[in-house]
Amino acid sequence: MERYPVFNSGQLVGYVRTFSDFVEYTHGDVAKIFLWSNDSGSLYTGNGPFYNAVYEPPTNESLAKRFDNVDERINYILAKYGKNIEGKHIMADLSGGKDSTANLILLTKLREKVSFKLTAVYIHMPLLEPTENYSFVEKIASKLDVPLETTTPDKNKLLYYMATQGLPKRGDRWCTYLKTRSLREVKKKIKAEIEAKAERALEAGKRYERLSSLANKGIYLNGGVINLVHDLTITEIAELLKKEGLVHPHYIQGLPRVSCRFCPYRGLYELKLSEKHEVEDEGTIDSILARTYREYYSQVSTLEEFLTYHLWRFTPSVAKLRLQEEKETLHSEKLTLDQAREMFSSLWVASRG
Repeated sequence: MERYPVFNSGQLVGYVRTFSDFVEYTHGDVAKIFLWSNDSGSLYTGNGPFYNAVYEPPTNESLAKRFDNVDERINYILAKYGKNIEGKHIMADLSGGKDSTANLILLTKLREKVSFKLTAVYIHMPLLEPTENYSFVEKIASKLDVPLETTTPDKNKLLYYMATQGLPKRGDRWCTYLKTRSLREVKKKIKAEIEAKAERALEAGKRYERLSSLANKGIYLNGGVINLVHDLTITEIAELLKKEGLVHPHYIQGLPRVSCRFCPYRGLYELKLSEKHEVEDEGTIDSILARTYREYYSQVSTLEEFLTYHLWRFTPSVAKLRLQEEKETLHSEKLTLDQAREMFSSLWVASRG
């Protein structure tokens, strides 16, 4: 995951990021990595099998800066693609997260200069996604004056996947298939001709490989997909959302991303912060986890360890490495929950000096 800038009294003091159950804070040339457990992280100095299994390098790559402000960006896109989108129906994927919200903001600014139909589409994942995401997406659409289509994947199919495969795991996010299928169905229903996707090249290494060429060449409409944010930095995204007053409350709380509460790519720091986020049926999730433990993890850990460390995110073999890492890490220097939360939220709550 990309590094978030950390501000203190408006001054940049470092960078923070997560990868799996690790939180990394960089100050100057010094990077400290903390293995998270419950309410704090312990300084990690090892290079164990679990660390190597989940490590993700930070996206240190850069992109050519093309515009100095939003108006320049919109005018460039208007000049290059205005004729291609005029009179068309654009469907904007909207999750309520930073990138999809920024993309929709830019589309509404473009809509002020060229006429096209714009519809935002939100796919709510029942059981797995916090219910409050729905109300925030409604707020976005209302404030930007964009019609909103909302739907959910077929609940029977969702329950079938849960019953047969358990919760989504790393490398096996069956939830993505259900959400993508729902998007295709809505696109067909509303007869949209162009889909607006919000992916940024600097967010992750794989996305950089896929998007950097388009970003550096200034290509924002590629086939039937329009993406107005692929070359933006996290700081530029934050400034755009703060200006419009559309920062998701989860970012203010210190979460680095908006996602399902039970997303397998969340680390323990994120899972701890989101414990109070309500989902529709905790009882169903509890029964799924209990069955998953009995069938696959009872030889790896105790039930308490399975739940405490959310081992369902990993295959049993990697879960075993996670427990081994916990036992071998010296719990010396600590990063508290409040300290990490302040680091991640500073981008969203502080003015830059």
